[in-house]
Amino acid sequence: MALLVPSSALIVDDESYVRAYVKLLLRPFEIETIYEAADVAQARELWAKHRPGLVLLDVNMPGESGLVFLRELRAQDPEAYIVMLSTQSQAANVKEAADAGADGFIRKDLPRMRIIDELTAIFQVPEE
Repeated sequence: MALLVPSSALIVDDESYVRAYVKLLLRPFEIETIYEAADVAQARELWAKHRPGLVLLDVNMPGESGLVFLRELRAQDPEAYIVMLSTQSQAANVKEAADAGADGFIRKDLPRMRIIDELTAIFQVPEE
C-alpha cells in the first residue's frame, strides 16, 4: 500500500513537551512544515492561515475541548487528516471523536513505534 502523507501538520496540545515528542514521532514521515499550538484559539489561527493537511489534536485542553475544534475542522475541510490524541481512551471520547469525523484516536502514552504504526495506518491508501 502507498502512503499519502500531507506536506504540513499542526500539533495542538497544551503541554510543550508533548508537542515536541509528537514532532519527533512525525520525523519518519518527512512532513515539510509542522506548526504548533498550545490551545484551540491559537490552533484556529494557525489552521486558518496555513491549512495543514494533518492535525494532531489533544482531546483535553484548558478552555475549549479538542473535540469542539475537531467538529469545526471537519466541517471546513473534509479531506484533512485529523487525529485525536489523549492519555485516556475512554469509550465515550473515542466514539464522540469517531462520530465527529476523526481519522484516528491515539493514546499519547503508547510506545513510540506503536504510535508511528498507527499514523502509518492512517496514511495508507489502497493501491488500485
